[in-house]
Amino acid sequence: MRNVKTCLLLILLLFLNSVAGEAQSMRRHEFSASLGFGPNQADNEVKNVLDRHFVNRDWFLEDGCGDILGESFVSLNLEYYYRLNKQWAVGAMMGWGRASEGSYQYSGEEFAGVAMGEDLYSTRVYADMTSKFFYMAPSLRYAWFLRGNFRLYSRLAVGAIRQHTSFDVMRWHNGQEIRVTDASSDEVKWKLAYQLTPIGFDFGIEPIRVYSELGYGCQGVFTIGVRMAL
Repeated sequence: MRNVKTCLLLILLLFLNSVAGEAQSMRRHEFSASLGFGPNQADNEVKNVLDRHFVNRDWFLEDGCGDILGESFVSLNLEYYYRLNKQWAVGAMMGWGRASEGSYQYSGEEFAGVAMGEDLYSTRVYADMTSKFFYMAPSLRYAWFLRGNFRLYSRLAVGAIRQHTSFDVMRWHNGQEIRVTDASSDEVKWKLAYQLTPIGFDFGIEPIRVYSELGYGCQGVFTIGVRMAL
């Protein structure tokens, strides 16, 4: 039993020594900035809000984000990593973005125009849907292919996301927009944030490298950015 403990201790010391040796010969601090595109986990809450407002009401989409980017707008992502060695790195990330949004017009009779003396309410009723989010999470990255200045890796991040979703129903009154409070909603929620990246790659000569990733989570399905090692 003592021999087993001694052996495990020696393995641990050798690993720590190799990490320390590599760290002394490489740039350890890494900073990156990227843009994320496509559907992300914040879209789930948007769907829930729309489902509640579309029940028994004849809304239809007037305009919104194009299908090229899926259901989400661009997110801005900032990250920091500390390189343990050439393969492993630990760090944290944070970012801001917009989930699905669009303008909707109402074709039902619930908000039909009525005449009140000299005031005339327009029959045109519409709604603006917006959803903004902010996230932060620790992250772990593992490079499983290294060849010269090219690297393939995977990573996992788990943290928290704050999402502000609003559905503002508006109508015209005497040439001015009026918010229909009873039909509108404004919500702020905190939820678990995650980003799972099965494959990512970076390429370049230290200290500057460009990179791109495919995955799903709070950053979307596709990211592209640049990182600097110090």
